[in-house]
Order: sequence, then structure tokens, then C-alpha cells
Amino acid sequence: MPKTVTASKNRNEARLPSAEQIRDTWLLAVQEEDAAAAGWCARLCEGLRGAEGFADTDGLDAFLSVAMGQSVKTGSGGLMVALAQALMTDMTEFKVAIFETLAAAAHWPSLKGKVAGSGVLGVITATLLAPRHPPPVKALMVRLCGELAVDTPEAASLGDKRRAEEFAKLRGQLISSGALKAMVDMLTPESEAATASAAAGSIALLAGAGGDKTVRTELATAGAVPALLKRLSTESAEGTESGNPDDSDNEVHADFSLEAVASTLAKLAAVSDEGCEQLLEPLKDQSALVSLRDFLREGKVSFTDRRNAVEQVLLCLAQLGKKHGLWPELEPKLVEDLSRLLVFGSDAVLVLVEALAKSPAAEVPLSKLGDIRALRQALRQRKGSAASAAHKALEARPACDRCGCVSEQGLLKCGGCHKVAYCSKECQKADWKGHKASCQGGRK
Repeated sequence: MPKTVTASKNRNEARLPSAEQIRDTWLLAVQEEDAAAAGWCARLCEGLRGAEGFADTDGLDAFLSVAMGQSVKTGSGGLMVALAQALMTDMTEFKVAIFETLAAAAHWPSLKGKVAGSGVLGVITATLLAPRHPPPVKALMVRLCGELAVDTPEAASLGDKRRAEEFAKLRGQLISSGALKAMVDMLTPESEAATASAAAGSIALLAGAGGDKTVRTELATAGAVPALLKRLSTESAEGTESGNPDDSDNEVHADFSLEAVASTLAKLAAVSDEGCEQLLEPLKDQSALVSLRDFLREGKVSFTDRRNAVEQVLLCLAQLGKKHGLWPELEPKLVEDLSRLLVFGSDAVLVLVEALAKSPAAEVPLSKLGDIRALRQALRQRKGSAASAAHKALEARPACDRCGCVSEQGLLKCGGCHKVAYCSKECQKADWKGHKASCQGGRK
């Protein structure tokens, strides 16, 4: 094994290997079908300079040929061989490393077009749809589907019509092959967390700005959003994947799945491109809002264990409110949960609170929230511009000094000190015994 395997894996690539070292390593990989050497190439391509150095030494071409069925070791092969292998044989560690390298390289705008245009997507979809492959292989293929069928925003902004058409054809290939439907099926509660996470990530890419109306319509027809919501609500209730609930490894993987699913829902809620109406319809249903709201409650899995997933659900609720005027049912328990999350250090709750406070009174009657004093107190204890903005927005909504509730009708100020205000005469009378000593009018 060449000394190149000791090169730094850091993204800053301060010690990028020489062209000769890179060539020696990928040659070893393809000539000996060496999994370790191919894995080193995958790590090299995680950085832009490394990926471009790999491509400049013809390593990317060599790996694409291997993925398409060519074998230097046997001197034979081709696309039909690759398809047959995808359907009938297990994928070796060497082949897995080859596809991991392609996934890493395809992440970069300068190399994505080359990988996507190679025709390798056909082999990828065949591998994805073949029942024989284990979840980690399926997850890798799903990642590749998302990477190869959606152009990068930087490249798409250049307005290359021909390039856009080529990527649209690739998305059509996912639809016609059934790969898109297979992605949605991987979100079922019974699916492995690794495949569910990969499927959620690819759906977010395909439905986002890099997608189109056709693929969004197909995702809607396949039931992508209901599947995401079901996965979220099921794992939220169980706390771990199906299997032994005492298995700590399962719990970690389940948390990764929750984060990916919640993140995809948040991204979909922010989509406003053509074709999103049908896709987002299930997310706008009241039952979806209830499901997202329930996820914020303290359940079998604590906030610490699923922090990132909770943050994404909060962002999803904020996006649904700001963009679509849809908010969870406002009830006093919501204030308690939001206050608790603030104490635990949640940042996304600041976004939701600010959005709630700034929404029109007719759209979000904050009077239904109940006592918001605990929420205000939690906001006062947080530092930073985001906390300050959320606190300022909430303070702008006057609340009763007796019951803490927001009044949409205006408050009654104390005639003595003019510093406190009440939502009703009943609250004013009830508070007088405690307020009398500090009231200027009372002392006079």
C-alpha cells in the first residue's frame, strides 16, 4: 500500500497528496480491486481540491469504468455485466468504495456533470431495486440518486439549458425505473434507519430548488409527505427503531433517522416552486400539525437525545406558519413546552416564537396561548440577537399582568401608576391586593 493512505482526511486539505501519489493509489485500487485504496480515494474526494486532483489524474474516469462493469483484473466487462452483477451478486467492499468515491466527487459542481452524464445512474437504480443488497448498500445508492439527478445551485444559476435538460432526463429515469417510489417505501417505520435517512435526504434534494414540477408531482403521488410524517410520529412514540429497545446502537440510528426526516419536512415546508401545492397538501392538514406539535412534548426520548430532530420540527412549524398561515393549535401547554425547550437551549424555538408573535392577530389569536410570562422569562435569560428579536416581538404583544394572557382587545391600564395593565376588570380587582403597595395611586 502506498504511503498516500496516511494523508490527512481533514477538509482543509493542507497536505494534499501529489499527483503521483494519487495516481499510484487509484491504480492500486483498480488493478488489484483493493478496497482500502479505493476507500482512501473516497476520503480524498470529500474535499474539492482532492476531488479535482483525483479527476485530473484520470482516477474519476477509471472509477466510472469500474462502476460501469469494466474490470482491469479480468480485462473484460461492460454495462450488461454491471447490471447483471447488480441483480445477482453481492456488492464487494471494493465496489462499495468505488461508489462512495463517485458520491463524494458528484457533490462538487465541477465534477457532478461528468459523473451524472456517465450513464452510471442505470447501474445505481438497478442496485437499489435489487432485493438482495443490505441496507448500507441501499442507502449509498439512494444518496447517489439524489446527488446525480439534481444539479448544484451554483451550476444551475448559470442557466445552461442543455445541462438542465440532461438533469431533467435523469430525474425522469428515476421515475420510470421505479426508484423514486422505492425511496418513499424506504421511509416506512419498519425500514432501517440508514436507508430512511438517505431516502429522506434525497427526497429533500429532488423536491427542492434543483427539482422540477414533474418530480414533485411524482413524489406527491408516491405519498412522500405522509410517509415522512408516519416515520416521524412512529419513532417519536417508540423512541427507538423496531427491535430491542435496550439496544443503544439502535437508539442512536433512530435519532439520525428522526433528524433526517424532520429536516426534510422543514425543507419541504419552505418550498414554493411549481408543483409544490400537491406535494405539500398532506403537510397542511390539521392532523399533520398535531403530529408535529406532539413531537415537541417530552416523550420516551428526551430532548437531549433527539435535539436536532426537535429543532427541525420547530423550523417546520415556523415555515408552515410564515409561508402558509398554518399554525399548531394554540393552547397553554404549548407555552410550557416552548419555555422548556428554551431552557434546554433550543435555537429554533426562537424562530417559531418570533414568527408567532409577528403574525396577524386575526391569523394567530395569541389569546389562546394562556399565560406567556414563563415564555417571556425564558427569553430574557437567553442572549444573542435571535433571542433579542424573539423577545422584542413577544413583548410587543401586550399581556395581562394578572393572568399573563395576551389580549387582542387591548388592556386596561391601572389608573394609579399606569405601569400595569389587565385584560379585564376581574383581573384588575383580583390583583389589587398585591399591587396596592407598589401602586403610586394606592400610596397617595
